[in-house]
Amino acid sequence: MKKSLALAAVFCAAMNLYAYNPPFGGENLFKLTNPDLLSGSASASGGPIFNVVPGSISFNPALASKVERTMLNASGTLLLDVYGEDGYKGLGGGFQAGAVIPSKWMVFTALAEGIFSENPVLDVGNNLNLRLGVSKEVIPSVSVGLNLYGGYYFGNGSDFIVGADLGFLYSFEKLGFLKDARLGISLLNMGKPLSSYEVLGLDGSGASGFPGIFTPRVSFAATLFRLGSFDKRFTCAFSSDLYFPTFQNVAWDVALGFSFKDFVNFNVGWDGNLREIMNGSGLSWPSFGLSMHFTLKSDAKGDEWMKTEIVPSAAYQNIYAKIHAISAGATLYMGSVDDDSPQIILWDEELFDED
Repeated sequence: MKKSLALAAVFCAAMNLYAYNPPFGGENLFKLTNPDLLSGSASASGGPIFNVVPGSISFNPALASKVERTMLNASGTLLLDVYGEDGYKGLGGGFQAGAVIPSKWMVFTALAEGIFSENPVLDVGNNLNLRLGVSKEVIPSVSVGLNLYGGYYFGNGSDFIVGADLGFLYSFEKLGFLKDARLGISLLNMGKPLSSYEVLGLDGSGASGFPGIFTPRVSFAATLFRLGSFDKRFTCAFSSDLYFPTFQNVAWDVALGFSFKDFVNFNVGWDGNLREIMNGSGLSWPSFGLSMHFTLKSDAKGDEWMKTEIVPSAAYQNIYAKIHAISAGATLYMGSVDDDSPQIILWDEELFDED
């Protein structure tokens, strides 16, 4: 009992070493530069219609374990202020580029991202970040993952971040009337946050301690209903996330997703941050995202592995009712998922399928 109390006291003291005063948008830093993440897939459970891009590991490193094909992704975002704040009118933006590479042992993910915004409404400065992740499906319903990351912030002084993320994903076959239910749990930003970077914090003084050190995140997502046959179905699903930056704030991210024939996906998302609202940020408008799936076939007949799929996507959100975020990107899947059961062949004759 005494050891537990002492450990709790040390933990609380460590949290107090980092004064919690991030800039507006500082806790959403890694979702702003990708349309899928901006519009609802910035979730520890993979979003309403399960959708993983390399940037998804910023919210749960276990998500990439479900990727079965090599994936390449690139995206960019414009952050446009048309109203002006304190006489400032300007343009910011950012980018993401990454890859997910499955192997026989585990899934490897690499992600590079940057964001550049000195607007007083969204004063997150200029930064470049790199994440490297590994994940594995331990059993069909349980996945785990680990990230290592580092980042450099410049332009308003300089500072760096370095640390690790842990993640867990559990999939339910069925949960009541819900289908494809998923529970995601992650512990993010276990390392050094920014401590002396010259941007404006929530209280108007110099920001510190962002992204929130030791941020636990819990998420649940599931399909609400499906209509029609398998190849002509309409799907409606949801996701909901709660996270607690530095154990000194409460933030949320919820989304509703619609899919038709697994060809067109449309997401509506909404996020909020209690400390930002208390400090006068105002509520952001919902985000809207659209993506479409196109299959590109190889000229080599019968070579299923040479099939590829490209998924362009776009999203929009009015952040704090002042900043217009306009994001676009594309994901490229290399090859086809092998859904065929293995075949046993003896003496050049096909005997039966191993089903």
